[in-house]
Amino acid sequence: MLLTIAVLVCLLSCGDEIDFDIDQERTEEPLKFIEFVLFPTAPYIDKSYIEKVPEDEVAFRDIDFEAEIEAIQEVYRAFTKAYLAKDMRALSKTLDRAEGIEYGTSTATVYGWNDVKIYIEVNWGLPTFWRECQEAPNWSLTNFYIRPKNVKVPWTEASATGNMFYYRVDFPLISVCYVDIGRFYFTKKSGEWRIHQIDGAKYFADDKYKVP
Repeated sequence: MLLTIAVLVCLLSCGDEIDFDIDQERTEEPLKFIEFVLFPTAPYIDKSYIEKVPEDEVAFRDIDFEAEIEAIQEVYRAFTKAYLAKDMRALSKTLDRAEGIEYGTSTATVYGWNDVKIYIEVNWGLPTFWRECQEAPNWSLTNFYIRPKNVKVPWTEASATGNMFYYRVDFPLISVCYVDIGRFYFTKKSGEWRIHQIDGAKYFADDKYKVP
């Protein structure tokens, strides 16, 4: 097969010097096709003719920002509702429990679904659990960044910030709820958004992915 291709290349490239430019145009596309079919992943083949879309242009292709934001907001609201209700089954449905899940705390970062699950259950058992504060926050995310799949990872991903209530402190005459702003990292796999990290390492805020 390779011998046949070599002969074909020779035949295509032969000709008078005066017709060199014309022959080059006629043979360029067949040669590109041969390269692509036989050696699609070969690093030593010049693939400069393959379209390369700038990353900042890819970031805004075919993204319905309004629809994606609403879907992400819904996951966030479901997460906070399940957290306040201490409903682990419902809460787990809002999380991407694949490798790399992280939950940042005030003292350390918890890695892996089993340890994250244990941390949340322990937190639910503390006397300062923030259920009394549940009427105060506005459960809406802000500062959205959305990055399409295959720019950095093979799925669409997003970052946003939102309220996270960690503890309540009781003083003699008043109880105070302390609020921290959580940094959420979302992944969209199989058409569904999930929370993959809270205050984790994958949160991104690159200007080129800022939702307009």
